[in-house]
Amino acid sequence: MIKEVYARAEKLPRSEDFILKQQLKRAIVSVALNIAEGKNRKSAKDFANFLVIAVASLAEADAVLEICFELGYLDVEQSLRDKITVLSKRINALRMRLQKG
Repeated sequence: MIKEVYARAEKLPRSEDFILKQQLKRAIVSVALNIAEGKNRKSAKDFANFLVIAVASLAEADAVLEICFELGYLDVEQSLRDKITVLSKRINALRMRLQKG
């Protein structure tokens, strides 16, 4: 999904190089980085907290995509939005399992 979102970000106008483009890239990369960092923490509780942050980053990426769509910068296919939703649900399911112990 990172490649897909990066490809969309590269289609943004030059005027958005340091605003929406960078925000979108940071948000989608943050998902993977928070999962990786959380997995290497000592407790399941810590991992679960990082998963919350990962889901928030997914929501942020989705919001940036919506803004780009509303501004007429990008056509965002429903399939990409669906992938974001599915990934968010999977991360939340993992978080719930961790919290149950």
